Amino acid sequence: MAKQTIFRTVEDRMCGNISLPFGIIEMVRAGFRRLGLYGFLDLFKTKGVPLSFVTELMCIHQLDGGSSMNKCGEMASSELMISELCHGHRISRKTMERALDVLDTYFEETIGFVWGRLKEIYPDIRTDVYVDGSHIERFGPKGKYTAAGEGGRTIQLQDQFVVARLLDPGLPIMIEAYPGNWNDPMQYDDFIPQLMFMLKKGSMVVMDAGGSAKALLDEVKGGGMEYLTRMKLVPNDEKVIRESIGTMDYVGRGVACFCREFDSTDKTSYYFFSVDRYYLGMRSAERRTKKQADDLKSAKGAAENPRIGKLVSVKKNPFYEVKEISCDILMTLDPWLDDDVMKATEANAGEMCGWFKLQCSKRLEPGSVLDIYRHRSGIEHLISSIKSVVKLKPMRVWSGSSVRGSLLLALIAQLIVSMVRHDMEPEAATKWEDGKKVTIHRKPSEKTMCETLSHWTVTIISRTEWRKERIFSNETELSERISEVLKRY
Repeated sequence: MAKQTIFRTVEDRMCGNISLPFGIIEMVRAGFRRLGLYGFLDLFKTKGVPLSFVTELMCIHQLDGGSSMNKCGEMASSELMISELCHGHRISRKTMERALDVLDTYFEETIGFVWGRLKEIYPDIRTDVYVDGSHIERFGPKGKYTAAGEGGRTIQLQDQFVVARLLDPGLPIMIEAYPGNWNDPMQYDDFIPQLMFMLKKGSMVVMDAGGSAKALLDEVKGGGMEYLTRMKLVPNDEKVIRESIGTMDYVGRGVACFCREFDSTDKTSYYFFSVDRYYLGMRSAERRTKKQADDLKSAKGAAENPRIGKLVSVKKNPFYEVKEISCDILMTLDPWLDDDVMKATEANAGEMCGWFKLQCSKRLEPGSVLDIYRHRSGIEHLISSIKSVVKLKPMRVWSGSSVRGSLLLALIAQLIVSMVRHDMEPEAATKWEDGKKVTIHRKPSEKTMCETLSHWTVTIISRTEWRKERIFSNETELSERISEVLKRY
């Protein structure tokens, strides 16, 4: 009996049903309503599709894991998607590209409006901020901000941006694009003065070593603000550490500190020694030492049996020839002796291994200074979220206006997620810290929230031309918690 091994359908056609990320859509629309973006954005585009609907669609697409505007345009092309997702409008890729240009044109106005709304939503908001920057790898054509710069441990074509995040609540409030070959001090010199117009007098600006230039710190202080920044250790700091190491106080979590105060001002330098940083520094020095020992063995082998081709690049030239000559390797430390390996490791690590220096414009307790600076990890998580959750990376647009428009779009999408996370009730958990059991309060990450909401879907089945059936799937405890927050909006 013959078996049928190939199956074919009689007619290949789409059923017309669609599945939408219900959770993402609800969150974005609730965020737009709360921030008042529907009415505000529509002021800038009076013809065609309202700008707010286009911006809303792009935010939904990015938070749902999409990074291609082509796919976003294809997704919004069906009649059912037009009615369910696009408010009855046909939104093409060209419409989205024009929207990015409009967002760039009204970049400052939009930042100012959103900041005003945040101050209304959170009346007691503090304006202490963290500032940090990162790069976006460039894919495709070279753009206005694109230049060769250091990123991903290599030299690559990239665009750069700087973002500001409030200490509490942890919300992003400003972003700006910069050329890929600008270093951190150049970006901060442009970004910080713009940011200070948004802050209350006496607010603290927390930066890494990129913001440690004296001229910038003087400008921050002259503008009525305070600052906290990490300073690079210089040779003079070795002398200060040797003279003051006996006056150190333990501040917790394997960190000790001594302070150096300046009588003429409230400026204070804090010298911290961290056991964790020392351990990591020594591990890094061990890896360098091993590589150097391997280099020595390779060099001694080349000296015993010299080959010019392994030492230099020799080009064929009829006017001269290169003859092999002997060379000597003078070994100062023996890589087979543990004591010599330890000496080499200590030399690679340096005398200031484990030390770092912070400087604050006003006098605070060392523990408070360390706690504020350590919470800079929040802005690093924010940058990671902008790249991975909002799908800003890699950058594929090329005009200057579309780059800034994409950054503004990313800021809006990230702000909506951060607001929902901030308004959620935390869950209590316990952990051990310095030998003590402490209670901490945790909230889910932005990535976890968006993944959960993406899976919370609604499938729309067209039963007839006038009747549609909606089937909801994958509701979880976390999606229910988020839904309760959105209902309050």
